[in-house]
Amino acid sequence: MTKGTFEDFRDAMRAFESGWDKDRYESGNIQDWQLDEWAGGTVTDFYPGYSSWGDLTPDEWDAMSYRSMNSLGFVGYQFGEALLIDLGYYDDDVFYGNGASTNTWDGVWTGKNGVTSLEEFMTAEAQEQAIQEAFGYNLKIISEGLANSGESLSDYIGTTRTYVQDGEEITVTITETGLMAAAHLRGAYGTLALLQSNDVSTDEYGTSILKYIDDFGGYDSPTVDEMIAIFEETLTGDEGVGTPDGGTGTGDSSDTGSDGGTDDTSGDSSNSGDAFDNSDITSASADVVLTWAWGENRVVDPFDPENETLFIDWISADQLEITETDAGVVFTLASNSQSLTLGGVTLSALNAQNIHALDTSLRSELATLIGEGSSDGGDTGDDDQGGDDHGGGDDGHGDMTGMMYTLSLSSQSTQIDGFDPAMDMIHIEAGVTGDQFEIFEESGDALGLTTRLVITDASGTILSTTILTGVGLDDLDVGNFSIAEETTQNEIAAALGSTIDAPAEGTGYEVVYDSDGSDPATVTGTTAQGGTMYRADTNADDIVGFDASVDQIDFGGTSVHGMIVTKTAAGEVAIDSPWSAQLQIVQGVTFQDITIDTMGVVGNEHLRQDIGGVLSWELGIGPRDSDTIYVRSHEYGVSEVVDNFDVSTMKLSFLYFGTRERLSVEDTDAGLVISSLPTGQSLTLTGVTLAELRPGQVEFHHDQVMEDNLETPFGFSQDDVTLVSREGLLTPEAPEGETTDGYQTRDGVFDAPDDGGGDDNGEGGDGGPDDGDTGSDGGSGTDPNDTFVFAEGLDRAEVSWSWNTQTSILNFEADEDLIDFTSLQASDVAVSEVGDDLLIEVLNNGGRSLQFDGLQAEDLSMQNLTANDWNQILDPTSALVLQLQDLGLDLG
Repeated sequence: MTKGTFEDFRDAMRAFESGWDKDRYESGNIQDWQLDEWAGGTVTDFYPGYSSWGDLTPDEWDAMSYRSMNSLGFVGYQFGEALLIDLGYYDDDVFYGNGASTNTWDGVWTGKNGVTSLEEFMTAEAQEQAIQEAFGYNLKIISEGLANSGESLSDYIGTTRTYVQDGEEITVTITETGLMAAAHLRGAYGTLALLQSNDVSTDEYGTSILKYIDDFGGYDSPTVDEMIAIFEETLTGDEGVGTPDGGTGTGDSSDTGSDGGTDDTSGDSSNSGDAFDNSDITSASADVVLTWAWGENRVVDPFDPENETLFIDWISADQLEITETDAGVVFTLASNSQSLTLGGVTLSALNAQNIHALDTSLRSELATLIGEGSSDGGDTGDDDQGGDDHGGGDDGHGDMTGMMYTLSLSSQSTQIDGFDPAMDMIHIEAGVTGDQFEIFEESGDALGLTTRLVITDASGTILSTTILTGVGLDDLDVGNFSIAEETTQNEIAAALGSTIDAPAEGTGYEVVYDSDGSDPATVTGTTAQGGTMYRADTNADDIVGFDASVDQIDFGGTSVHGMIVTKTAAGEVAIDSPWSAQLQIVQGVTFQDITIDTMGVVGNEHLRQDIGGVLSWELGIGPRDSDTIYVRSHEYGVSEVVDNFDVSTMKLSFLYFGTRERLSVEDTDAGLVISSLPTGQSLTLTGVTLAELRPGQVEFHHDQVMEDNLETPFGFSQDDVTLVSREGLLTPEAPEGETTDGYQTRDGVFDAPDDGGGDDNGEGGDGGPDDGDTGSDGGSGTDPNDTFVFAEGLDRAEVSWSWNTQTSILNFEADEDLIDFTSLQASDVAVSEVGDDLLIEVLNNGGRSLQFDGLQAEDLSMQNLTANDWNQILDPTSALVLQLQDLGLDLG
């Protein structure tokens, strides 16, 4: 039984694409003001007798769907300039996707099917014909692509196939209408990649190709051959940019053009690339396969071009950048944040007979590159497994799995593609209050489903709009937001249908045990020891029967802003929401029963840090200085009172603080109270006021303040508090290739140092926090500009985080001494030669550097370099080694 007729299929897809979906309008998901925007006017502008769009008849509603235009200028079925150029309706040199940021419709209409203007195209007569031509256009490309591999669409249509999306298996039935819709979303090449390589892709707005196959599949339709005939029979010779006067095609521009292909098949497909059409090399048989894999940066080193084979999926020349670098030949899919490096290979060394590229334009590109060779030495920058490690920017967290996007009163309007609700965050800064903020869901334009965050000034004038594409309100929870203003927090909670309620003052949320079986803990796999992996889920039942000797908790990539680890009053391990009473208790298991391995691989870096801090405190690992009070947040029912806190000598440390949210610092009659939710744990410093504290005597590790602003409740600047290293603390395992930050140190600012402090040479002092320049450890007060003299024998110079410390190293002996890069990554370090000296700088660490007097890179060999065992900074192809090699390092 089918879902309906071919007309029903087109109606359903147009309703979704245009936003003129009567069912969603009547349910309140689409409102009049949104339709005003898409129509370009109010209902009275088009139908003077009506007061609401809901007054329209079905025929009038359909007519408006063809007129619907979104903010990027896509119209009706979401036709854009590029697709209509391919179909021969329109011509322009500059258009959306080719030099223009929107569809401007300032080109020339060809008159095909009597359409001579945009106004004439906004009709059912024009668009129903054009959409069928577009279906045939895409099906023709898909059919030809399959034929190149000895297949046809009949091998797929009617079959049920299971794909993996976001780690979950999804089963869909392949049908004609499902494929037409899929190609309209992801283009012909994206659909081919699904069929031939099981590549489940999404558009830049996060809409999965499987959604279109499933939602729009199963309708009656003409055959594939009949649809292709509709396209071919309407060809006028005026398809493509500049044609019919010999120009080239524009490429596949289905839907929004997100796949960016060059699907034009009418141009010259000369035999220059035939050498790369080796059909015996398939994705199953090739030694190396390059296919669509978002975010993957793969290095194959070494690659043997004479004996190993390379298969390149449906990727066009326009989509793929191929460069020759010192590391090898790099294939970069910039639009997919993806690269493949064939290590130790030059372009001229590649063997055409061992490469099979499916796309003809790419074959020609390969023939040109390999025939001419290339040695521009350019670095694509995509072979590094991560970005800048906490480079201080507001738009990303370096090695964190998720991204943090910051919004403020001065933010610019932006569109965030690929926002991942499982990991990504929006930080809304102080000053954005609830009356100047709005969050709502919108759908139906070319962007599909979106969530929009609008910031206004006091008069209501819009300052910025931030669009999360492919994300609805149902996809989000309060854990996706870090919010400075309580009124804004309440606005977001209300929009998400959540409640951010505070328990009674001075207490935490109630701890409720839940093992009624209504939502049992999810099992995600088996541990290497044969135990069970349980998904951390604050909304699920408690974990019962946990065997701490073999079982693990699976935190995945969940952000610390949506999940933390706490301890019940009975001492049990709990997985907690920072925002509500929701928690999941590992019943009967205490922190003394587990190890750091129990926490498994934790994808979110800040969650790794905080879990490590909590577990380190519970197991007695890490410093316990007598002059320091350690502030914690994870213990339900714990309220400490310190009567003897000496503001002149003692310190407060957040080294073991286990959350990033809901920290409160308040002067009370009892003293200074520092507390946090959800546990309600508090610390009261009797007889102390906030005004008496100096920034330097409050200690954090780097990410707690430089990225998460835990110093804000104190009213301190992040640049003034003390940074201490979390080195030596426990840390859960990171995903392969990722590291954990937090080793930077820096002295804080003390407004009124006492007379016992050290002088400029770091001499004297009583060892208190005001001594000299260090302040953080009560040490000798060493000046940031140090001199280290190597003695005879094996000496080691550590290149590590030490904020704003410049060290001169004398007497380094290349035949016996070592430079230790410890836990630093290649992106953290810059190496240069200054005169006769070698200079190593630690980036983004306040000017930290080590200068080796009288030493040059050519004096060194790899035997002089070391790092932590797990660290790959000294791999032959790392950026650090390449820097040193350029300066003369001996790799032998």
